Amino acid sequence: MTIRLAVAALTIVLVPGCLPYTVGSTAQTVPAGETTRTGIVYYIPDAVDLKHDSVAGPIRGSDFEIRYGLDDKSDLGFRVPAYSGAVFTYKRRFAGTADPDSGALAFMAGGGFVNFGEHAETELTLLGSARQTGGVITPYGGLRVMQVFPMSRSAVHDTPTAGGFIGMRMRFGDIDVSPELGVYYDHSALGIRTTNYIIVPGVSLTPRQARPLHRPARLDRKQPPPRL
Repeated sequence: MTIRLAVAALTIVLVPGCLPYTVGSTAQTVPAGETTRTGIVYYIPDAVDLKHDSVAGPIRGSDFEIRYGLDDKSDLGFRVPAYSGAVFTYKRRFAGTADPDSGALAFMAGGGFVNFGEHAETELTLLGSARQTGGVITPYGGLRVMQVFPMSRSAVHDTPTAGGFIGMRMRFGDIDVSPELGVYYDHSALGIRTTNYIIVPGVSLTPRQARPLHRPARLDRKQPPPRL
C-alpha cells in the first residue's frame, strides 16, 4: 500500500465513510410501546481505489440502533453511525397488517449529523418485506437515498448517495440475524475512488425480546376481603 493510499484511507474513515448504508430492518414496525436494539456491522470492499495504485483499501464499520414503537403503524429510531454521529428516523407502514410476520410496505425518513458533526445528514428509504416463510425467514429490500450537507467551512460538499438493498431476516432462537447487500451510487467528493459505485455487504443482529420503556403502574390499594 502506498503512502498516498494510506492517507486517503484515513481520510475516508473520518469524512464520507460514516453514512448508515445498511438498513437492517424489514418494512414492519416495532409494536407500540416496545423497543428493539440492533447492532450492525458492514464492509465496503475497494472503498479507497486510487488510479495507478495496485492495492485497494476496504472500509469496515459498525452502527448501533434503537427503535421504539409509537403505534400499530409507525415507530421512531435512533442510530449512532460508525460511532461518529446521531441520526433519527421515522418509519410508517402504509401497506400490510400489524402482524409482525406478514408482508408490508413502509417508508422511513430522517436526519441528523455524521462524521463527528462535520456534516448534517438526511435520508429517505422505501422498504418492502415479504411474509415470513417457515417461521424463520423474511426477505426484504428497498430503495434508499442519503444526502450530507457541510456544517463547517472545512467540510467537503458531496452529491446524493442513492441505491438499493436486499436482505433476509433469519430467526435463530432469541436473536434475529439479517444479512444484507446494498449497491449505491456514491461519488467520492475527495476523489479517492476511480468508480462511483460501491457494494456494501452487512449483517444486523437484533434480540427478539422487545422491552417496554414504561412498566404499567402497580396497584398498591388493597382489595377488600370477600363478603360472607
